[in-house]
Amino acid sequence: MTGELNTDTKPKDRKFSAEMLEIVRIMNSKKYKAIVLYLIPENENPNPELTQLLSEMASRGYLCFLCRPSDSGGIETLEENLILVHQGFSIIPVIKSFSAIILSTQNIHPDWAEILHHKLLWLHIDMETPFNTSDDISNQANLISYFSTTPVGEKFSSSSKGLSLKPGQENQVNTDLIEERIKSLPLGWLPYANLNLLGKVAVMTATFLDFSGEYFYNGGAERYLLDLGEICAELNSQLVIFQYGDYPWMRSFKNIDIVSLSRHGIRAEGWILKCARDFNQVFYEQVQGRTALNIYSAFFEAWPLATTPNIGISHGVSWDNPYNDYENAVEYWLMNQRYIDGAKACEDLVSVDTNTANWLQTIDFDLGQKIKLIPNYVNLSIFKPAKDYLEKRDRTVILYPRQLYSARGLYLVLEIMDDILEQYPEVEFHFVGRGGEQDINQVFDKQRKWAERVKYYALTMEEMPQAYRNADISLIPSVHSEGTSLSCLEAMATGNAVIATRIGGLSDLIINNFNGFLIDPRPEELKQAIINLLDNPEQLNLIKKRNPEVALAFSKDLWRKRWLSLLKNKIDKTPVNKIANNRTVEIKLLSNPIDYGKLGELIISLLTNGDLVYVRSSAMPDPELSFARIQWLLPQTPLFSPCDLTIEW
Repeated sequence: MTGELNTDTKPKDRKFSAEMLEIVRIMNSKKYKAIVLYLIPENENPNPELTQLLSEMASRGYLCFLCRPSDSGGIETLEENLILVHQGFSIIPVIKSFSAIILSTQNIHPDWAEILHHKLLWLHIDMETPFNTSDDISNQANLISYFSTTPVGEKFSSSSKGLSLKPGQENQVNTDLIEERIKSLPLGWLPYANLNLLGKVAVMTATFLDFSGEYFYNGGAERYLLDLGEICAELNSQLVIFQYGDYPWMRSFKNIDIVSLSRHGIRAEGWILKCARDFNQVFYEQVQGRTALNIYSAFFEAWPLATTPNIGISHGVSWDNPYNDYENAVEYWLMNQRYIDGAKACEDLVSVDTNTANWLQTIDFDLGQKIKLIPNYVNLSIFKPAKDYLEKRDRTVILYPRQLYSARGLYLVLEIMDDILEQYPEVEFHFVGRGGEQDINQVFDKQRKWAERVKYYALTMEEMPQAYRNADISLIPSVHSEGTSLSCLEAMATGNAVIATRIGGLSDLIINNFNGFLIDPRPEELKQAIINLLDNPEQLNLIKKRNPEVALAFSKDLWRKRWLSLLKNKIDKTPVNKIANNRTVEIKLLSNPIDYGKLGELIISLLTNGDLVYVRSSAMPDPELSFARIQWLLPQTPLFSPCDLTIEW
């Protein structure tokens, strides 16, 4: 978090009540197509005709809740999939981050307004519907039904929203009509697209992809989660990653679902506490009582409201940034309360380094004791030295193998590299990583000056081992926000000499003058450390030789065993049927105009099967039509994994 954080720190603790958790339990116990909420007006009983209609829908696999506007009462199961909730408002927090079909017979009660964002609003007109009420809500409604014998229904008979139902005991026919109309409305597909999280492990993080779901950051924290996903798969559970976003997108990445937490207008608005709190609340509403385990990556995402069961992860102290300049202790507390309270909210707290544990212990001794140290890791079967790695080469390659931005020490390197290149004509600098345009342009400026002696390229995770094998020295000159760097460990395992700063957890990896140089984060120290290695080839080779031995203590196998043991003891033991890996299906819309009735029938069948459906269209509809497992894409929108099925429509 940065200095843009505001000081709006008062928690709003909105945990689920016992009544809400019972509703979650009912939802978990059912396999349903979509949720239907019938909002019963105050001081009225359920409409018998609508109740019979919902009974037919319930028999077809819809989960139907009849919601009274009472402040007290219990929950009654009227019949299979037909539930009466006397304290109807208690369903609001449970359902507001989902999509549902909302059935009402008059204006929506103000307390329901929160949940009416990702919805299909179904207004039913009957003999007792006031004219002024129907006028008000009809503009919001997506579907307006009425029985053909209802005089007031004539008002809507010519409307595209209007649907005339047959009176009497024609519930099967009427349900056919309603389903047919819903399938023809792209907004009507959303209620079928909700996520099934039962038995899964949910992760909350700020970024895995960017806020629009189109760019993979490929940093250490992202790779960490991918490897955690493999461990969860060993335990017959699936990892689902939730993150900040600009709209409700969902993507598949190497068999892991990545889900934006943007709901009902909540967007990523920069690193402000209000934004953090809003996404924290949405995550709680999505997963509480539904998942086998919840992981906060980083741990302070558990503030102010933590789900259960949970684990928090510290990837390193990220709040040691240049904005740390406090006038007094109160200001310090306001800026750091989220980290401290977030740590306290975690049932188990895993740290990749000793730095986090030591920092928390200065605040709260018990917090320091609670931490489980599981250092970062390296796959020794992939990252290993070349056979000739100790032999002298014609060129000495100095590698910067990380994201290109200031926190990772990019500008320390840029400041001193001209002097090194002038003094040592055999040296090359290689920059391997992604970054923002402004940062990359700084590297391009050096390329223009030094031609082939400065190289920049981005590699996939699978291609990175060769970059280390081509190098002699790796630079890990972090300025702030560092843990036990994966890049540092990979360089060590491959037999590079490493120059690292004393920031974060790097001092857990580098023993100064033994397996590298541990320096202060200043350009003159970085320059001198490079010169020392270039002028002393014997020391360079000795450090290169020692590093693969030190890396043995950080093998991925050791890390996997520690996490496997923790997860076995932590994952909810509630037995659930193993969830199959559902498909990703891409539908390319080629025809114009589109028969939305037939398209909707196909899409709803795929959604009911549990598939993630991408609809690729040259004419992008309202972004609000993307939600959970139904996603509208432009032709150029990237995907990160090939689809299991592609349909041209």
